[in-house]
Amino acid sequence: MRYFFIVLTALLLLSPLSSLGAEQLPYGIRDAVKRQTQNMGEIEREIEKMRATVDAGPNLAQQALMAQFQQMLAANPQLKAQFEAATPEQQAAFMAQLGITTAAPGSGMMNQYGWLEQRLDGVQAVIDRAPADHPDIIALAQRVDAARAAIKSTESDDADNANAALAANDLSDFPNFEQDLATANAMTSEIADAVNGTKAASALAGTRGDASEMWLLNNSLDFRKLTAVKRGLENAAGYQQQINAWQQQYSPLFARSQVYAAQWSQNVQYLPQLIAGLNNQAPAALQLLAQNVEHNTQVLDAMVQMAIDKRVAAYFDGGIRQVHSAINAVVEVYPDVALPGTMPRAQIVAMQQQAANRVSQGLAGLQDLVVAEQRMPPSKYEGDDADELEEKAIAFIERRFPGEDILDVSLCCDWDVTQYEEIVEVHPGQWEKRVHDYRDIWIAVLMPRNDERAVIRVVGIRQNFVTDKETVELIREREMLVENI
Repeated sequence: MRYFFIVLTALLLLSPLSSLGAEQLPYGIRDAVKRQTQNMGEIEREIEKMRATVDAGPNLAQQALMAQFQQMLAANPQLKAQFEAATPEQQAAFMAQLGITTAAPGSGMMNQYGWLEQRLDGVQAVIDRAPADHPDIIALAQRVDAARAAIKSTESDDADNANAALAANDLSDFPNFEQDLATANAMTSEIADAVNGTKAASALAGTRGDASEMWLLNNSLDFRKLTAVKRGLENAAGYQQQINAWQQQYSPLFARSQVYAAQWSQNVQYLPQLIAGLNNQAPAALQLLAQNVEHNTQVLDAMVQMAIDKRVAAYFDGGIRQVHSAINAVVEVYPDVALPGTMPRAQIVAMQQQAANRVSQGLAGLQDLVVAEQRMPPSKYEGDDADELEEKAIAFIERRFPGEDILDVSLCCDWDVTQYEEIVEVHPGQWEKRVHDYRDIWIAVLMPRNDERAVIRVVGIRQNFVTDKETVELIREREMLVENI
């Protein structure tokens, strides 16, 4: 190809000399030949630029375009079937619209090669009008022929590059790669969320309140961040192992495709760094959680003793329940991992059980007083679906306790909304993202137990927006004195 441009340069230098000894071109064609000679120089420079670009091969952006084309066909079976049923010329024309050149006939249409050919046609039209034996015309014609050959060669090499890049980014032999890439990205993102969660928890170190007061972490910390910490710590090793296995599995794809290698590289590069950061920062966060459970267990013990001493059963449905719930909430997000300087989950669970035992023992000692203090909760819910919810609760109770009377119904509180996502290993090496999106509400239904006591049956209704299903069930029962109705 370098020889081609040397020849062109020699022709360009020699053509003025040859014209010195020849007759001048006719007046009507002379200016046109001059213009097209200048045009020819521009065409040759464009061809040289194109040649350099083709020799360099497709860049990452071009390969990404080709990979996107492959993904588009894979995601649309109908389009893929139509494309495969088309003629090579139709396929080439379709791909040319996306800026992809192939070796098939017609692929040069509507692209830069076709535009240069049209410009050469303009030069050739002037040549055809001029004396064929004139030296300048002969030289110009030779340059046109050489340019057409160069365009054909360059276009062919460009098409070979494109076809090679298309083959390199073809996922037909790795049909699960895109799904695995999305899962790997989600794994890396989850570990990043866990790192952020440890930072948020660590920032609260030293915020413990007075020894006699409940320490509510959820007043200053989003527990979704703690859930992310738990999942991240428990899953980090499995994620790293799985991504390493995928790295090995897809190494042939990465070797041939810069696009997919670049998309995958963030997991290989960042996940180990994120896991190291998580392991370094997690101990401070877990120490905070352990201190919170220890503190609230002591507070709960003191509150139960106060309820017993003062014989105030209402404490169990008030502050004691709140502290107990706070303990359970922290234990729920405490990870089952072994990190230096942190309390094992088994010890945290033992404190949780100690708190539960203390509550049950206190309630047993005050059972009669609890019944005496129990009241039907007031109905405070004012949603538009209040009547519908009440009807559902009544229908459930009537099916569950047929023939028994219903004295009163109360919707004591608002909907409790739960939304989060998690990645679970459903089978060894097979990970799946699960979305949780539901809300709960509780309806109290008052019914007679005997002449002295009535029973409050709490009906729970859960609406699951992922499965689009509704669950109605009996949550708990509380007795109260008939005289307090």
